[in-house]
Formats: sequence, C-alpha cells, structure tokens
Amino acid sequence: MASFAQATFLSVAIATHAVVGYTLGMALFDRPVAGLAAGIAADIDCLFPAALGWPFVHRGITHTLLVSGLAAGVVAYRDRQTALAVAAAYGSHLLIDTTTPKGVPFLYPIVETHYHLDLGTTGHSLVPTVALWGCCLTVLRVYREDGDTT
Repeated sequence: MASFAQATFLSVAIATHAVVGYTLGMALFDRPVAGLAAGIAADIDCLFPAALGWPFVHRGITHTLLVSGLAAGVVAYRDRQTALAVAAAYGSHLLIDTTTPKGVPFLYPIVETHYHLDLGTTGHSLVPTVALWGCCLTVLRVYREDGDTT
C-alpha cells in the first residue's frame, strides 16, 4: 500500500499533467477537456498489475511516441483540432517525465532506452511544479481576460 507521501506526490504529479494538458488544449486548440484527458492519459499505466512486467509498467509503453501518436490518431478521424490538442497534451506529459531520473522510452519498441534530460532537478519536484502551475494559471488568466474563445 502506498504511503501518504507517495499518494500525495502521485496526486500532485497527475494534477500537474492535467493542468498543463488543459492549458495547452484550451489556449492552443479550444479543446480543454481533450487536453486534460490526454495530459494524464500516459499515467494509465499506474493501474497495470505489476505482474505484467515490462513494458506494462509505469513509464513503459504508455510513455512512448507510438502510443502518443495512436492516441492522437484515434481522435483524428473525428476532429483535427481535438487530435492536435491530444498530441500536444500527451507530448507535454512525455516531456515533463523526461526530466525525471527514470526518463521515458520515447522510441520503444524500436529502442528500449529511457531518455532523460538532466536539469539539475526533477520535473515533479517543488520548483518545476510551482513554475508549471504558475505558467499555466497565467496563460489561462490571460486567455480568459482576452475573451479569446477561438
């Protein structure tokens, strides 16, 4: 069973991906719900049973460009703007997780390497999280004040 600290960390990380996805979906494509959903979609792997093993682990198959492209492709037949929102938000999740020590396997199944960008801190630590939230909330406030709904 996860400790309170682990549960809190996971909740904040998922909320951060949701806020970033929502912001991208809203500000760039007027598709906030698609952005929010795609922003957290990669973490569906947290629900996979541990017995499945690689690549069905956290930051495994769902953290790849293949699945990101499939997610966008699934909605592309219905609406191009929604597909773009899904691609941007899902991609933002992968980029944020690239800054964590584990990184992400962008090119799986071609290459199993986890790519990691070392910024001196992890993407889910306090300073980057506050910065991402601050940027997103600022963008959403400006977007709302401008009354831009296109």
